[in-house]
Amino acid sequence: MSKDVQVKNFRITFLRKPLKNKIKYEVDVRALTKEDALHQAYSRIGSKHKAPRQLLQVKSIKEISAHDIKNNILKEIATDDDVKIH
Repeated sequence: MSKDVQVKNFRITFLRKPLKNKIKYEVDVRALTKEDALHQAYSRIGSKHKAPRQLLQVKSIKEISAHDIKNNILKEIATDDDVKIH
Protein backbone atom coordinates (compact mmCIF):
# COMPACT_ATOMS: atom_id res chain seq x y z
CA MET A 1 0.00 0.00 0.00
CA SER A 2 1.75 3.20 -1.15
CA LYS A 3 0.75 6.67 -0.15
CA ASP A 4 0.53 9.41 -2.75
CA VAL A 5 3.41 11.79 -1.99
CA GLN A 6 3.02 15.44 -2.98
CA VAL A 7 6.17 17.53 -3.47
CA LYS A 8 5.62 21.20 -2.61
CA ASN A 9 7.43 24.36 -3.67
CA PHE A 10 8.76 26.70 -0.99
CA ARG A 11 10.40 30.13 -1.00
CA ILE A 12 12.57 30.73 2.06
CA THR A 13 13.92 34.18 2.93
CA PHE A 14 16.97 34.62 5.19
CA LEU A 15 18.74 37.63 6.68
CA ARG A 16 22.42 37.53 7.56
CA LYS A 17 22.57 39.81 10.58
CA PRO A 18 26.05 40.35 12.06
CA LEU A 19 27.31 42.40 9.13
CA LYS A 20 26.91 46.18 8.99
CA ASN A 21 24.71 45.81 5.93
CA LYS A 22 22.11 43.11 6.32
CA ILE A 23 22.17 40.67 3.41
CA LYS A 24 18.91 39.13 2.21
CA TYR A 25 18.88 35.68 0.62
CA GLU A 26 15.87 34.10 -1.11
CA VAL A 27 15.93 30.43 -2.02
CA ASP A 28 13.32 28.40 -3.91
CA VAL A 29 13.30 24.68 -3.13
CA ARG A 30 11.08 21.65 -3.72
CA ALA A 31 10.52 19.43 -0.70
CA LEU A 32 7.95 17.28 1.07
CA THR A 33 7.82 19.31 4.31
CA LYS A 34 8.81 22.76 5.58
CA GLU A 35 11.58 21.18 7.67
CA ASP A 36 13.09 19.46 4.61
CA ALA A 37 12.84 22.70 2.64
CA LEU A 38 14.58 24.66 5.39
CA HIS A 39 17.41 22.11 5.57
CA GLN A 40 17.91 22.28 1.77
CA ALA A 41 17.90 26.08 1.83
CA TYR A 42 20.49 26.23 4.64
CA SER A 43 22.69 23.81 2.67
CA ARG A 44 22.37 25.82 -0.53
CA ILE A 45 23.17 29.17 1.09
CA GLY A 46 26.05 27.65 3.04
CA SER A 47 27.67 26.06 0.02
CA LYS A 48 27.16 28.98 -2.36
CA HIS A 49 27.86 31.94 -0.03
CA LYS A 50 29.86 30.27 2.77
CA ALA A 51 27.36 31.57 5.32
CA PRO A 52 27.18 29.51 8.53
CA ARG A 53 23.73 28.55 9.78
CA GLN A 54 24.29 30.36 13.08
CA LEU A 55 24.51 33.71 11.26
CA LEU A 56 21.32 33.23 9.22
CA GLN A 57 17.93 34.29 10.51
CA VAL A 58 14.84 32.83 8.82
CA LYS A 59 12.41 35.63 7.92
CA SER A 60 9.77 33.62 6.09
CA ILE A 61 8.89 30.22 4.67
CA LYS A 62 6.11 30.35 2.09
CA GLU A 63 4.58 27.67 -0.05
CA ILE A 64 4.46 28.96 -3.64
CA SER A 65 2.96 27.78 -6.90
CA ALA A 66 5.09 26.18 -9.60
CA HIS A 67 4.74 29.25 -11.82
CA ASP A 68 6.20 31.55 -9.13
CA ILE A 69 9.53 29.69 -8.93
CA LYS A 70 12.46 31.91 -9.98
CA ASN A 71 14.95 29.12 -10.72
CA ASN A 72 14.35 28.00 -14.31
CA ILE A 73 15.47 24.40 -13.76
CA LEU A 74 13.21 23.93 -10.72
CA LYS A 75 10.36 25.61 -12.58
CA GLU A 76 10.71 23.19 -15.49
CA ILE A 77 10.79 20.20 -13.15
CA ALA A 78 7.74 21.46 -11.25
CA THR A 79 5.61 22.23 -14.31
CA ASP A 80 6.58 19.48 -16.75
CA ASP A 81 5.13 16.02 -16.13
CA ASP A 82 7.48 14.30 -18.59
CA VAL A 83 10.84 15.43 -17.13
CA LYS A 84 13.38 12.62 -17.27
CA ILE A 85 16.25 12.70 -14.83
CA HIS A 86 19.26 10.67 -15.89
